[in-house]
Amino acid sequence: MIVTTLTAFFLAALLEIGGGYLVWKWLREHKGKIFGLIGGLVLFVYGIIPTLQPAEFGRVYATYGGIFVVSSVLWGYWVDKKKPDRFEIIGSIIVLIGVTIIFYFPR
Repeated sequence: MIVTTLTAFFLAALLEIGGGYLVWKWLREHKGKIFGLIGGLVLFVYGIIPTLQPAEFGRVYATYGGIFVVSSVLWGYWVDKKKPDRFEIIGSIIVLIGVTIIFYFPR
């Protein structure tokens, strides 16, 4: 179950960040409208992925928020070629600890 839920969380993050990136390119860097259209469609698909999680909305989105933070730092490193500083790394580790407690600790 952990691998399945983490896969869905990271897929959602990839879609949200990727879709947002395409919209960013369209509006901020004046790329073609196709960037905005594809970005919007990718963001729509992102919105569906969290509904596949086995928990209630609040817990899913709280956990997803943490996954999004870590994924954004990784996106910055891989796509924007911005090496994370020590505070981004420390913050990401803290967020992952929180995500683990929120979503995976037994109730």
